[in-house]
Amino acid sequence: MGRALPKARTSGTVRAEVALARTVDEAIARVAPRTDLSEEEEAAALGEVLDQIDGGAEAAGLGAQPPPNGVDNLPVVILDGLEVTQEVQNLAHAVPLVAQKTAIVRVYLRYAHVPVEVRGELRIASRPQGPWVSVPSLGTAKLDPSRSGHSLDALRSRRGNLAFSLNFRLPPDLASQGQMWLRLGDIRRATGTPLPSVAGVPSRSVTFRQPAPLRLRLVRIRYTTANPRVTHQPAAIDAASIGSWLRRAYPIARLDLTTTTVTARPTPPFNAAQINAQLIALRAIDVSTGTDPRTHYYGMVADSGFFMRGLASAIPQTPQPDTVASGPTGPSTFGWDNDGSYGDWYGGHELGHTFGRSHVNFCGALDGDDPYPFQKGQLSNADEEFVGIDIGDPAAGLPMRLMGGVHSHDVMTYCDDEWLSSFTYSAIYKRLVAEDALPAGAQLGGAMAGAMAGAMAGSQGAGLSAMRVIAALNLTDRSGAITAVLPADGGGNAPADEAGEHQILIRVLDAGASVLRELPAAFRRSACEEPDEDVTGVVDVDVPPVPDAASIELVVDGQVVDSQLVGGDPTETSLAAPGLAAGGPGDPSGDFEIRWEAPDAPASQRYIVQVSDDDGTTWRTVAVGLAEPVVRLPADEVTADELTVRILATTGTGTSVVSTHRVQVR
Repeated sequence: MGRALPKARTSGTVRAEVALARTVDEAIARVAPRTDLSEEEEAAALGEVLDQIDGGAEAAGLGAQPPPNGVDNLPVVILDGLEVTQEVQNLAHAVPLVAQKTAIVRVYLRYAHVPVEVRGELRIASRPQGPWVSVPSLGTAKLDPSRSGHSLDALRSRRGNLAFSLNFRLPPDLASQGQMWLRLGDIRRATGTPLPSVAGVPSRSVTFRQPAPLRLRLVRIRYTTANPRVTHQPAAIDAASIGSWLRRAYPIARLDLTTTTVTARPTPPFNAAQINAQLIALRAIDVSTGTDPRTHYYGMVADSGFFMRGLASAIPQTPQPDTVASGPTGPSTFGWDNDGSYGDWYGGHELGHTFGRSHVNFCGALDGDDPYPFQKGQLSNADEEFVGIDIGDPAAGLPMRLMGGVHSHDVMTYCDDEWLSSFTYSAIYKRLVAEDALPAGAQLGGAMAGAMAGAMAGSQGAGLSAMRVIAALNLTDRSGAITAVLPADGGGNAPADEAGEHQILIRVLDAGASVLRELPAAFRRSACEEPDEDVTGVVDVDVPPVPDAASIELVVDGQVVDSQLVGGDPTETSLAAPGLAAGGPGDPSGDFEIRWEAPDAPASQRYIVQVSDDDGTTWRTVAVGLAEPVVRLPADEVTADELTVRILATTGTGTSVVSTHRVQVR
């Protein structure tokens, strides 16, 4: 007969714990057989269970000598607190919990007998009587007799260390909208043997609120520097990082993220106001041809050629998802960020402006409007009532970690270790819900949409219409550039004028340079500028139809800062060569080049280019206001075997020609 496995040896203390655990379970079954007890019933049941197991502890040989309150020295696991958090939270659950967003449940336990490492299970239900779904703990928690009590101060060490709380991950499908009940199940040593526990007697409930998505078009901006000639664009890690960060940090149930790449219209080094003007034009085309009008646009600029300081086009006081922003990205750590890209939290800051958040005035950030509730821009005051949590991203190699209430700072400051405070998180959540209630679907209307619809039906666009003029301005040095002149519906666009003492005009001239019309243009100042920086911003205005218009001028304080030809009949375009692979995905340049021809095109002709990877079901604009008949697409955005390319030729006054082509990529 062969040798048998050795019998597992269990210490007398562990055997006594197992025996007492059985006694506790039996007492709970007798005293509290129901799970839908009121708070008063729970308290009474817990007291009765503790009375019954007092003698059981002595009989089990654990030698407990409880004080008069019957709790502190009993060798049983007791619940001191439970906290459900998604990004930042306090024990009162003052921060809204967003339905369908991953949540972390942190359970704070005490065990007065000896230090012990435990694991356990959490039960969750949508009704107090169940049915209950069990979720295992993410790992173990280290309990110690020195860490006990349920006051904010007594829980501070456990809230400040993930190893001292028993943590559970609630996936989105368990975080349903409405009230949810939670209670602990079995608590065991890390080795698997049960511990006596009354932590499951009380239940807690929290409410998950209405979910809201963030719809975002991330626009990677390409630009080329000379000497040597190098093309720069955000890396894959930059795009992935901002997506991951927004999912973790923003109060969103989901991130509807689409990405495109466009070449910067201005010559580097440009500023963010110039990029924002380009984003406004891109967005106008996209929304007119099917993009959800609730979509935010953010431009990302690689800092490998130069550093472009980020700016938002405004800080809207009401839901206005057409507010755009742009900012830099790159590998700098800023002394504290070590995930390979700072474009994530930087983008979160600039997008915060588009959701109506002004600066939190710490560490050099200025012009904040609302009084911030915490000192030094921190997530919490010195009592650390609020603690942040980053749930991490395993795919990006980012572990779950705490964002200390004193150590970390609000994302709308210029401080280190940035995260969303309860103040900012709650406000952005409120704005997201309001934006989600705006009309869904594309706003199909106006001259641009009509031109597109007519082209798809095989006809030419409409005749004379209003012009939408989009431009970037620098009022400090009285310079500017017209970004795009688009057909418009003439509805007008009159944002609050922030030009101050400056006078900004759009002047329409005929072919003989005679002024046909002159009208004021409201200036929208960039958000996030420093007091010692140039005053920059955008002009976005509709100019009513003007017969015989041949050019427009952008005028600042009587000085013409830019002009563009308009009017005339555009000519149709034709592809320069079948396949258009003069720099395809296999080329070292990594670009896919699309060229076209437009014989006898007037000098006023400009191009808008859209591409579709799904046979025209959805479109993304890759160029607007283009003067040259060529566009280059990065290889990583040309994933389909065939592209559908739509080219709109316009002279700005409503007359337009659209041509659609199928392009074989591979």
